[in-house]
Amino acid sequence: MFLPPCWLSSSAARVAGILRSFLYPFLRWVLTAAAGLALVIPAVAPAGEPPVPGLPRVSTAAIPWSIADSAAASGDGTAVLAEITEASPTMARIRERGRIVLGYRQTAVPFSYVDAQDQPMGLAWALCQRVVQALQREMAMPDLRITPVRVIEQMRGPLIKGDAIDIDCAPSTVTATRERQVAFSLPYYAANVRLMVRQGAGIRSIDDMRGLRLAVVQGTTAERLVRARHARAGFQLLMARDYDDAFRMLREHRAQALALDDVLLEGLRATSKSPDAFRIVGPPLATQPEHYALALPKDDPAFKTRVDAALADIFRSDGMRQLQRESLQTAVPPFGHVLRVVPSPDVLAIWEAGARYGVSADGITHAPEHDTSAASSSPRG
Repeated sequence: MFLPPCWLSSSAARVAGILRSFLYPFLRWVLTAAAGLALVIPAVAPAGEPPVPGLPRVSTAAIPWSIADSAAASGDGTAVLAEITEASPTMARIRERGRIVLGYRQTAVPFSYVDAQDQPMGLAWALCQRVVQALQREMAMPDLRITPVRVIEQMRGPLIKGDAIDIDCAPSTVTATRERQVAFSLPYYAANVRLMVRQGAGIRSIDDMRGLRLAVVQGTTAERLVRARHARAGFQLLMARDYDDAFRMLREHRAQALALDDVLLEGLRATSKSPDAFRIVGPPLATQPEHYALALPKDDPAFKTRVDAALADIFRSDGMRQLQRESLQTAVPPFGHVLRVVPSPDVLAIWEAGARYGVSADGITHAPEHDTSAASSSPRG
């Protein structure tokens, strides 16, 4: 049937009017809502394809699960698993969605950073992989997957408190202030806040910083320590968003020094084109070393117990020394400079204490029952 051009034209105009009036506003609403959700929900990319730029990558490979574990879980384990997930809201949430969400940093070398393919790596990240393996066995979930989410220091507490991440796999110092928002696992490392300067700067300690500019990452314990010295030392304080931003200030001569944990300073120096152009100076800014731990959801002692038990197994084996060699005595991107960080006496003491977790006086290893005292009693940085 032939339709006159004027009818077609008026029909097209009528359809366009309907789209403008109803469909387009609806699509705009959908896109706006989706953009809001993307701020807290990581994007899942199809297998073999890169994720949406700016959003976290998602691991599509499940961690291996042994046949023995599978056989053990195939019995009458339903009631046990139900009891576990009921006692732990975090584990119940993980079971419901079939994945565990792990936070990481982009530039916290050598604990939590990304490689050339933008994949998380480092000592803290590797510890979390071991913990996930233990949770897979504990929860009888061989297909439990990992969703990595990039986190900045200032958002660690709010994201854990809001259930956006299950474990923060980064160098988080145990402090009383942070314990109001999150729980901490057994500590796994120790460090001291010091200064890094350029060679030939003539700066030997924070007392030489009068009239100069000192960079520090906002939200770190280093910020608290340098603020306590600010009035007496008389330096100008420059606030950085993250570790890379702070190191950039030092490299570009906008700051004369950078205050941060010494092991993280070693990591930043190794990422420079010329590591020998920088040196770490001065005594520690605190009387006690800082203790690193994995940050966990608060008020979930059952989940903390499982994480601590997994870490204790690593401490009792040669696992920590192996991870130390793989993460702190290795080449790091982007230039392949080699880190040569060996465990200090404070670090070795933490590993020895962690190995005793859950071991009774008779030397028998027991599964701890929701013990929350381990992290609370750790020294503060």
